Order: sequence, then structure tokens, then C-alpha cells
Amino acid sequence: MGNGTIYKRGNSWCVGFTVNGRRVRETVGPNKKIAQKVLSLRMAQVLENRYFPPSRQVGRMPFNEFVQIYLERVVSLMKSIRTERNRVKRWVKDLGMRPIGQITRAEIESWRREKMSRCKPATINRDLSRLRHMLNIAVEWELLEKSPMQGMKFLRENNARTRYLSVDECHRLIDSCMAPHIRAIVTVALHTGMRLGEILNLRWQDLDFSSGFILVQDSKNGQARQVPMDSMISTLLRSWPRLSDLVFTSVLTGGRIVDVRTGFLNACKRAGLTDLHFHDLRHTFASQFVMSGGSLYTCQRVLGHKAINMTQRYAHLSPTYKIKAIDRMNTLWAGATPQASTSEVLPENSSVTPASHAAYKGTLAPAQSRNDAGLTI
Repeated sequence: MGNGTIYKRGNSWCVGFTVNGRRVRETVGPNKKIAQKVLSLRMAQVLENRYFPPSRQVGRMPFNEFVQIYLERVVSLMKSIRTERNRVKRWVKDLGMRPIGQITRAEIESWRREKMSRCKPATINRDLSRLRHMLNIAVEWELLEKSPMQGMKFLRENNARTRYLSVDECHRLIDSCMAPHIRAIVTVALHTGMRLGEILNLRWQDLDFSSGFILVQDSKNGQARQVPMDSMISTLLRSWPRLSDLVFTSVLTGGRIVDVRTGFLNACKRAGLTDLHFHDLRHTFASQFVMSGGSLYTCQRVLGHKAINMTQRYAHLSPTYKIKAIDRMNTLWAGATPQASTSEVLPENSSVTPASHAAYKGTLAPAQSRNDAGLTI
């Protein structure tokens, strides 16, 4: 091993040195002094066995082979395994056996433009988010030098959908559920606002019938919360058969229920309900809760929203929401007689300071008489 050299190629300075019999060249830039410092750093790394030249295999693994490793190591540990596995497999159809290092930013953006004509922004963003995570993991595992999606912005989403059912429609939907477990799951969703995954993961140890609460331990935002049980849900769950540690189990396997989509959609058809997703049952609970006089803060706590703005979408559903706020202020100031406001007392467009107010004080009307309470009358 020699001392290494610096040399100029075009407008850039480069460094060259040998590591384990292999000649390494690295382009630094237009500054010669920086190139000298880089060479000194590289030589020190070589002497201390801390320099590892980039592998020539980086980026060469076929995408479909990487996917198999990703599914085993990453997706298998996720909450929504089935959903995320399907997203990953959809990317295999588009990218196939190509080396991951040949996936470009341009083709990903082209894929997005093509999808925009027939898919919602939220759907496109979820698929892109999964691919971005896959490529970031490839970089972390040193299978890829740099992700082509680095710094890529996602589409703007419209999350304003608030489809909810009337009480009559809720009864029709429940009556239209043929399978007992579908009827029970739909009933729990409508009466508690719990997510489908939270209901399917519910265990008997999470039910506290003495206090009347359900403990949701594995929520979407990672924070546990307590959900109150009304009398119908308490009666339903008390009488539900205990076949395992899970409250709701698959009739075929006895394990966790994987999907309720088919049974739910069939019930919607029988009830004559269109454009209804299971998650809309959560919206229905929140909407009916607010319209019956429940506070937004309580609704936020029951639903498990981290931010109140997620819950505020239901504020407009309460016709008395703002009226009650005014009533509270009327109660607070009960007995007080309105006085002249600052805008009535001071000249228009005046700049009010303590000094100017004192100077202007002499122009005010004579002091009015006061009652025993000390309020102006």
C-alpha cells in the first residue's frame, strides 16, 4: 500500500489509493485542498481497518427476491398483515424481477400519474408509502445505495368523508346481518365507535363488566384507551360464548377472524344501504353521539383521536352546539348590565395608550350613578 495520490480529471480533483490490493478511485470536487484532506482521511481509515469499499452487488438483488425477505422480516410483524401483504404483492406485479437498483424516480411518478385517473389519492398514497418503506429498508440493509423516492411528496388527500347512518338505518343493518358473529361485530362497532381491528383483537381480559368499560390495548395510535359499554353491549358480551381468549373467533379455524367484508357487504345489500364502508360505523357512532348532545372532548377520548381536529368534523352535526356555548356565557354574566364598549367610549381610529386615554378622559360624559352591586346602570 502506497501513500495514495490526488489528481485532476476535468474540473474535479480525485483521490486514488489501494485497499487489500484493490485500487480505489474517488471523485471529490473542484477544491484541491479538500481532496488532500479526503485522501488523508481515507488513508487513516485504511490503516485502522475502518474503510470498507462500496460493494459491487449493491442494487443488484431482484426486486421479487427482496420482497420475499421483506414479507418475512417486516410485514409479518405488522398489525394489518393481510392488507400490507397485498400492497407489497401489487408492487411485484409492476416491478417484477428487475434489480432494485434500476428502479427510478421517473417510473414511480409515471405510475402515480397513471393511477390518478382511476384511484383516490389516499389509495395511491398508501401504496407509495409501502414502496417507500421497502426501499428505505433496502438502504438500511445495504442492498441499495439510495432510495429513488427520497424527498418525494405524496398527493394531497381529502379526508372529509363522514358517511353515517340514521338510527333506523342502524337497526336495518343489524337485522340484515345473517351470521351471528357479523351481527355482533356490527353492533359493537355502532355502539362503541371501535375500529374493526380493535374489535377483532378484543380479548375477554379486556372486558371489565363491573366498571362497564372495554380496554382497547392495541389501538391504531399505540395508546391504550377505555371505551364505555352501554347496556346493550354489556348484555351482548356477557352472553357471548367463550371459545378462546379472543372474544370473536373464526367458526372454521377457532382463531382470529381474518375478514368480515363479505358478510358485511351482503348485509348492506339486504338493508338497501349503498356506499357504506365498515369504518363508516365508527363515523355513525361519533355522529349520533354528538347529535344527542355529547361533547366533542368526550367523543375524542372515546374514539382515541390524538388531535381534536379529527373529532371536530362532527361539530356541525349538533344544531345546539354553538347555542349551548352562548347559553353558558349568558349564565356566566347573568345579572350584569351591558356597558359602553371601548369603541363607543373612545374616538374612532384613535391610538389608545395609558397617556392618551388619560388625556382623553376629560372629554367623557359625567360619571353615572351606580347601584349597590357596583355595576353601571
